[in-house]
Amino acid sequence: MSARALKTWGDIKLATLQKLFSSSGTQITADSSTAEYINAMPQTCMEALQMLATVGKFIVKEFEIYNERFENLLSNGFTQYRLYDETLSLKANNVGSFYFDALGGLTVEVYFDGVLERTIPLSLGQYEGISGTFADHGEVELRFIAPDDHPVCVKNICMYHERFPSDDVVPPYGEFLYYYLPDIVEDFYQLKEDDIYYVNPANEPSYIAANNLYQEANNTLVLRRDQPGTYRIYYKAYPQQIDLTTPDDYELPLDPEVAVLLPLYMASQLYKDDDNAISTVYRNEFEVAFERLSNGANTPRKESFESVTGWV
Repeated sequence: MSARALKTWGDIKLATLQKLFSSSGTQITADSSTAEYINAMPQTCMEALQMLATVGKFIVKEFEIYNERFENLLSNGFTQYRLYDETLSLKANNVGSFYFDALGGLTVEVYFDGVLERTIPLSLGQYEGISGTFADHGEVELRFIAPDDHPVCVKNICMYHERFPSDDVVPPYGEFLYYYLPDIVEDFYQLKEDDIYYVNPANEPSYIAANNLYQEANNTLVLRRDQPGTYRIYYKAYPQQIDLTTPDDYELPLDPEVAVLLPLYMASQLYKDDDNAISTVYRNEFEVAFERLSNGANTPRKESFESVTGWV
């Protein structure tokens, strides 16, 4: 069976059984002589996939983020306030929602058309993002009431005209917007550097490599608020889980040079108790091919992305 033919989970299982001398044909025979091997295949396959997808030949996928810049009805939204035994009051008209970051254990009163709509007590600790939305538009006043025994800080105070479905989906406000990518795509492993593209709302140019982007802790993408638009992001993905319920016709998203290595690794693991010498041969063949795939695949991670043209 050629490398190109290894497309489905059934192909992988059959090729593995052939290396275990448990199949000489083109069909998987499930009987007492193969059941133990077949039942152990998903785990050994996932071991190989994890190695190949995170060090060797990456599984590359894409998704898009729409970075929308909602306008702040307050003119001094980026100002950071340090309060001590005092009250800061900010008002705006035609407000549909609000957001702010607070630190230090203060109390926030939210008034809607002059009526106290909610009270938000904040505990001591790190900066906490607080947001809220309303059923209608109106005049909104935020009163930040600082305690008399320690200072507190408030920043990124924003009042939006837009209303949102719930408090927790009101977008944060700040010069930089942070996207924790594992929350956006479940199989996220790592950003694929230099493969983030930007669609300019003005469409001149309409599609270019993105610039002024930052990566934090290998899993957080940071975009500038003043560069709204659609970002197409390519990333390295973890492999999809293989288990005993995976159908034989499931096609693994692998290149041929990767798929052909799976039976080698699986056979090397499954054949240890039966013939350690043959198991070692298979493992050595896998390691040699694995090294060729992984050589130069991982380059040092950059902290920012720049376009060659410098247009963005």
